Amino acid sequence: MRMTRARMFALWLGLGPALSFAIAVLFADGFADPRAARALAIAYSIPIVFATVLLQGPILKQPLVDPLGLSFRLNRWWLHAWLAPVLVLLIGVFATVWLTGVDAILDSDALIASRRLALSEIFDAEQLANFDRNAAESPPRDPLWFWLVVQGLPAGVTFNLLIALATEVGFRGFLFREVQGGFWTRSLVIGLVEALWFVPPIFFGLYFPDNRELGVAVAIAFCLLISPISVYIRVRAKSTVAVAAFRGTVIALASAGSDLCANAPDWSRPFYGAGGVIGFAVLLVLFALHDRFLAEQGLMFSRPAKAPASREEE
Repeated sequence: MRMTRARMFALWLGLGPALSFAIAVLFADGFADPRAARALAIAYSIPIVFATVLLQGPILKQPLVDPLGLSFRLNRWWLHAWLAPVLVLLIGVFATVWLTGVDAILDSDALIASRRLALSEIFDAEQLANFDRNAAESPPRDPLWFWLVVQGLPAGVTFNLLIALATEVGFRGFLFREVQGGFWTRSLVIGLVEALWFVPPIFFGLYFPDNRELGVAVAIAFCLLISPISVYIRVRAKSTVAVAAFRGTVIALASAGSDLCANAPDWSRPFYGAGGVIGFAVLLVLFALHDRFLAEQGLMFSRPAKAPASREEE
């Protein structure tokens, strides 16, 4: 059977997102459990890399490294990709405060008070006393600088990079190569496919256990916004791995966003909530300004060709 582009997409969708959907249905109750959600989120991403490698290798019999953009050749866009989530986090925290009117949690005392308030609804007096004793003996680290400097940024380019790469070889590797059209068309199609893949675990309680329907809407907006950002990094860095560093850092700093905005409803917290969406919107505007005014070759905007110089100008 001749492998047409339509059949190739159908096969990729059947081997990747469809198998992820099956995992979501089988373990639906686990996505709302913080103890199991991270492991399930990793398992949910495995079919994407499985489908991509199987289709690219044994079925199409094509190499993996160059066609999927698996390059470790560094340039300055790797640094932009690594540090951009920090800007999104800071904007997201301010946006969440603005949207909800709650105060951000910027020190360990405020974090303890927030956690105690949340636990008071489910703990009895003895359990709360144990919490107070443990908090006094081993207070939590500073929620901003510990997550940001000590844990978040290093994790974004190590363990979490590998987690993000499992999906990025599919979205910004395989689909980036196969989707036809210009920058915005390609970004929109990939964003829609990623949103379709991202929605089931959100519906079952991942990131938004208290507001699942609203969480689905916010998650779709998240995917549609982060797609052109990821495609832009993919092209400028000439690497899918750089996009994985960007997305891995987002994953790593998500705990910081939750802690800093723990008093806010889950639908508003960065990175995946409304505050994060606003942060990514600002980042996309910054990339658009770079593309329009600073980049030697535009991706987002077509530019008129320069007229040849006259003899007098020469």
